[in-house]
Amino acid sequence: MVIEGLLDCAQPKQFDLHFTVGDALVCAAMGPCSPAARHVWTTTEEDFRARVKDHADDVSWLLDLLLQKYVTSNNPHIRQASCIWLVSVVKGCSSHTDVQGKLHEIQSAFMGLLSESDELTQDIASKGLGLVYDNCSKEQKDKLVASLVDTLMTGKRSKHEVTSETKVFEEGSLGTTPDGKNLSTYKELCSIATDLNQPDLIYKFMHLANHNALWNSRKGAAFGFSTIAAQAGEQLAPYLPKIVPRLYRYQFDPNPKIQQAMTSIWHAVVSDNKKTVDTYLKQIVQDLIKTLTSNQWRVRESSCLAVNDLLRGRQLDDVIEELPILWEICLKVRDDIKESVRIAADLACKTLSRVSVKVCDVNNGAVGERAIRGVMPCLLKNGLGSQVEEVRGISLDTIVKISRNAGALLKPHIPLIVTALLESLSGLEPQMLNYLSLRIGSNQAAQDKLDTARIAASKMSPMMETVNQCVQYVDASILPELIPRLTELIRSGVGLGTKAGCANFIMSITRQCPQDVTQYAGKLLSALLNGLSDKSTSIRRSYGMAIGHVVKIAKDSSVDKLIRKLKVWYMEKEDATARLACGVTLRAINETSPDVLKRHTALALPLVFLAMHEKKKEGSSEGDNNTTVWEEVWLDATPGTEGGIRLYLKELVDIMQTALESQSWHMKAQGAAAMSTVASKLGETLGPPHLGQVLKALLVGLGGRTWPGKEALLKSVAKVCVSCKSAITDPLNQTEDQPSIDQITNAIMKECRKENLAYKIEAVRAMGEILDCYEIDRFQEFSDILYPVLKKETKNTDDDDDRGSEFTRLNSKFKATAFDSLGLAWPAVKETQEEHRAEMWLLLSNSISTSTWKEQVAVLKSMNKFLDKLVMLQDGALLQTQSANVTTMVDQVIPPLCDCLGNIKYSTIRTEALEVTYKLIHKLTGASQLSLIQAEHQLKLGQVLDNMSNDNIPELKDKAKELRKLLPSQR
Repeated sequence: MVIEGLLDCAQPKQFDLHFTVGDALVCAAMGPCSPAARHVWTTTEEDFRARVKDHADDVSWLLDLLLQKYVTSNNPHIRQASCIWLVSVVKGCSSHTDVQGKLHEIQSAFMGLLSESDELTQDIASKGLGLVYDNCSKEQKDKLVASLVDTLMTGKRSKHEVTSETKVFEEGSLGTTPDGKNLSTYKELCSIATDLNQPDLIYKFMHLANHNALWNSRKGAAFGFSTIAAQAGEQLAPYLPKIVPRLYRYQFDPNPKIQQAMTSIWHAVVSDNKKTVDTYLKQIVQDLIKTLTSNQWRVRESSCLAVNDLLRGRQLDDVIEELPILWEICLKVRDDIKESVRIAADLACKTLSRVSVKVCDVNNGAVGERAIRGVMPCLLKNGLGSQVEEVRGISLDTIVKISRNAGALLKPHIPLIVTALLESLSGLEPQMLNYLSLRIGSNQAAQDKLDTARIAASKMSPMMETVNQCVQYVDASILPELIPRLTELIRSGVGLGTKAGCANFIMSITRQCPQDVTQYAGKLLSALLNGLSDKSTSIRRSYGMAIGHVVKIAKDSSVDKLIRKLKVWYMEKEDATARLACGVTLRAINETSPDVLKRHTALALPLVFLAMHEKKKEGSSEGDNNTTVWEEVWLDATPGTEGGIRLYLKELVDIMQTALESQSWHMKAQGAAAMSTVASKLGETLGPPHLGQVLKALLVGLGGRTWPGKEALLKSVAKVCVSCKSAITDPLNQTEDQPSIDQITNAIMKECRKENLAYKIEAVRAMGEILDCYEIDRFQEFSDILYPVLKKETKNTDDDDDRGSEFTRLNSKFKATAFDSLGLAWPAVKETQEEHRAEMWLLLSNSISTSTWKEQVAVLKSMNKFLDKLVMLQDGALLQTQSANVTTMVDQVIPPLCDCLGNIKYSTIRTEALEVTYKLIHKLTGASQLSLIQAEHQLKLGQVLDNMSNDNIPELKDKAKELRKLLPSQR
């Protein structure tokens, strides 16, 4: 009854009371055998034991009651009280046979109580284990140590039955309900989950509770372990390889209490900290590798902190092979979802970085070689290839530092290092630059400046500095692996920095080991050639410069193949970017390897000459956007335009023929423009067989429909005919291979009948120039084409072409060209003049007053040509017989001529009108026929000339005074 009454005191949470009750329970259970029953003054211990050895006691009954009922109770307060009482019983009755017989059950009870959340209970349970350990046999001690180690390693705990009132969390750890109630017991957790209509929430609560209990169990085991560790050295020895790695990590647990408990165990187990860690370094590292990716954040965090502490200031020769794995995992954990874990991982990565840089030093010999062989690929693959900015940053920093210290150890890894760093040039570039490039994409000039700045920045980046540092170790042993990787990167690289970096690296290795790179020049040229079509001008320039360096060491056959490829690109591709890339490449070859270009001038310069004549786009800027690139190459590679044409005339004619036979209209026009230049530069020296080839190709090109740019063929035909007149008319050259002038004029006359007004203008102009140059009489046919248009009445003003429609502008331009060409085509044949003189002169005279100022200028020029070739003004006898016709002509022309002489707005009209007047008066004066001008017309002319004597243009003023003297003075 006494014992049961004492056991009823288990409910109150009063520690001191429970210790007193524990002593009382021991006395009550032992009864007369209790040491308290001995009178210390009158009875000795030996006499007391002898007197009470046969007395019965209740120790066995008390133990059974404590172990089966109170220790396993669902109430934590009762379990705490039972723990204190059990310790008191073991301490007070340690030699009792019942206690010795139940040591295993008592040990299990204490082990279970170690997992309690209450620290006092854990501490008392650990004391109890120490008492049990003191009273155990050797076999029992081994089992006890094994059980403690298992609990410490796994966190397993004894099972407890869960009821509605089971306390899952400490009060206040989860807060309170809206009405102020606690959330700690299983019943309360189920209630809140039901209220929230989320039944699955209870499982999440229980998972948290289990996680908490797991670490409480470990902390309790730590209390127990620290109690017996000092005594159990022999029993612990077999478990040290298993305990030390785990204990080392537990010292860095985020929970300060667990950290403190584990640290106390560590100090109890380990006497020499440095020696122990060095001894079990490999086991510790392997354990950390496993736990770094645990699904529990506190394990990941403690593992990172342990890595940070472990690697500092230690000799790592035995764990070199584990460094790559540590790097890979720590870089992953650096992107953990929990901030504290990320911070811990960052510390671990920084320590790994310092250690890696130190161990990869060239002075470490074989160890450094092993280290760099494992660390460098991992950093390049998992570090630079990561999407996390911080991971890329620390990886790059480590790679750069290792590269500075590793020296020749880098050599086997150069192919991997170089390609990875070149690829990272774009990946590590600020994203705002890509956004800015996208925004200003329509402004080519601004885009070029931005690209140039980005490339310049990439050259100064740590990645490019490391790449340049690797160049010195490139030799024949590295190139077989490096070149395929490099060419693949050139073809697949997408970033501006990567492409420019590849080009710069190629230029560097061609300077570093030209003889070794020679056998790979063809592959490099092929890869670089594919990159010439890049949309960025800066990249095209970079690739072009790289090609210029490679051709210096390439075989002539490779260079020949390259230039032929560029020629095919230019002739067949309509893309302006691709054509410009060809020019940039040839210019780079000329700048960096002029001697190579000289060996292939016969193949390259004809293309350059043709490309010089590409039509410039309206509004194009200077520089790479026009023909300046090609002109630079031509001027640098030839003794002059004319000299260059003479040297490569055959090749030039061949490529121009190819251009004229092209399906591209622009290429046809370009070929024609080039032929014009050849004809104008060579002039009469251009003869057979090239002249015939040129003319044939041009006439073939003239056939067929009208297409944009076809006017260039007409201009070219006219230029060739005018420049090479003697060669065309030479009877010795009249062969089937060279078209005659009649064939040429027939072809152009046919083009004059085309409907396209812009094209017709050039055809009429070309026809007029050829007829004038060769003095051919085709006036009847020519005038039949032009008269219907010129005689058509249109009401125009001087400014119609400035503000009118496109058709009005073209129509005005056509009329001006037609008037001018009619004057050029006016033949010096008397019969033709007799037939068309009156009609032609009347048309010109009437057109002066009905035309725009540009048309008026053309009419006046045509009158000049007309008067120059008019036969009857050159023959005095004929003039006398035709005096009536002359008078009619003068009467028709003087009024509009006076109007033009008085035109104040346009000096050009006054100049041309004065020239016509001067020519007319001089021819009549020379034939003594000035009287054919009627007096009233002379009077009007005199007045106009008097006014012009005060003109602000000196030449007009002097000529007007001269003419005024030839006219009779007015009175």
